[in-house]
Amino acid sequence: MGQLPPPPSDMPVVLPTPPRGGKRWLVVALVALLAVAGTATAVALAGGSDAPSDDAVSPSATPLSQPNPPADLKASAGAFRVKLTWRPGTGSGAPANRYDVVRESKTVGHADGDATSFLDDTVVPNEVYDYEVIAVSAEGTRLGASVRTETPGAPPGTAALAGVFNVKVHPTSHSGFSSFSEKDFTAGWRFVPACKEPPCDTQVRELGRKEFLITLQQKGGVYQGTVSISGLVSCSGHDVSSSVTVAIHATRADTVGGTWRVSKFTGTMSEYTSSQLGCTSSSARFDVTGSLTSG
Repeated sequence: MGQLPPPPSDMPVVLPTPPRGGKRWLVVALVALLAVAGTATAVALAGGSDAPSDDAVSPSATPLSQPNPPADLKASAGAFRVKLTWRPGTGSGAPANRYDVVRESKTVGHADGDATSFLDDTVVPNEVYDYEVIAVSAEGTRLGASVRTETPGAPPGTAALAGVFNVKVHPTSHSGFSSFSEKDFTAGWRFVPACKEPPCDTQVRELGRKEFLITLQQKGGVYQGTVSISGLVSCSGHDVSSSVTVAIHATRADTVGGTWRVSKFTGTMSEYTSSQLGCTSSSARFDVTGSLTSG
């Protein structure tokens, strides 16, 4: 007996009633179904005429060229300035449009693309600094080189005398007083420089005594000044004027808040009162030592 041909893919498969030994017709029908399914599967995998081609290539952006980093970067350090020098980088990279100078992760300046040096004059003595000089291309790409340097120390006289000092006062001699306390005492002195870039002449005021205001002339690490003050000495219950002279010199300086500051000083303070209101003249002398407490 002949076999049935496979039915079209869009028509249902009808199984005839099998005679005896009908298992043969069932096998033939299953083969037909598999043949139809196989044809449909092949069409789906092959795709139609609208399917995208595997040969299509998406466009990609051209990568930006990195600049040549500065070569042979060096640092020459003084107490208050650091000079950086370098050579233009060589290679196939883009030319530098500018250089960014970074110190301790903060930008401190810029240099033109044809520059080979940079001067940083915002440093202080006895400090270690990490620098990076970064070449920046016209497209904004960046590549740099780094160097570490340490600034040397500097004399205390090069530091600014500024801020509040705790001052210990020790009497060393006196004369002409009917009563005089020989006990040590402490005072608070505030120093305010008279310029924007100290060291320079400086005013000192005693905290809590507004009449104690002296302008100190600066010469190197020495500060000296004289003022007339009323109320330090009395005669027969009346305040009289006294001449007060302060002479101090800086003995130590440290970096405080990023600035080079006097942190300790020693010196003298003297007082002289001429004879007034029937009282004899008097004088006293004190040693003073000061330590910086705050800005």
